[in-house]
Amino acid sequence: MVFIVRNSYSKEFEDEMRFLAPTNELERLLWVARSKYAYFITRTQLRQYLSKRKIRYKDYNANKAQKVGKKIPVGTEYIKSDGMTLIKVSENKWEYKQRYLYKKYHNVELTSEDYIIFLDQDRNNFDINNLKKISRHESSILSNQKIFSKNPNVTQLGIDNARLIIKAKKAGEKIENNGIKH
Repeated sequence: MVFIVRNSYSKEFEDEMRFLAPTNELERLLWVARSKYAYFITRTQLRQYLSKRKIRYKDYNANKAQKVGKKIPVGTEYIKSDGMTLIKVSENKWEYKQRYLYKKYHNVELTSEDYIIFLDQDRNNFDINNLKKISRHESSILSNQKIFSKNPNVTQLGIDNARLIIKAKKAGEKIENNGIKH
């Protein structure tokens, strides 16, 4: 067998996997990879390879974890690899914990344009005074100008600055639309 470097599978191999996968089980695909292409690949590596390319094989079961696993109770929290915390709010719905807490405390509905940020950038500090609602546009300005700070006061000043920039831009558009050029 030949040892290969990660992610160096041939285009021919990918094409054959796409062709064979719908009618073949993982074990058969593994056999093809090892015998025909002489790839030293494990079952897990092949599953990951196929998954990244959205190739579904015959015995693939997207709901396997749900069928085999236990039901997770509402209120359960899960911390993602990026440090963000999700909370299960209903049988099939998870929500970011900061959004959930903000909505409950302020009794408001949030749209997809509303971001809830941590003023001190600590993703584990769910104190309601540390959670701030901003718009997607404001978030974009804060990110582009690198204004997010571990100091909540600096972050708040950045938000205020972003809001001024947005207002100034809108005012400039109104002046331009009225035939006045600046």
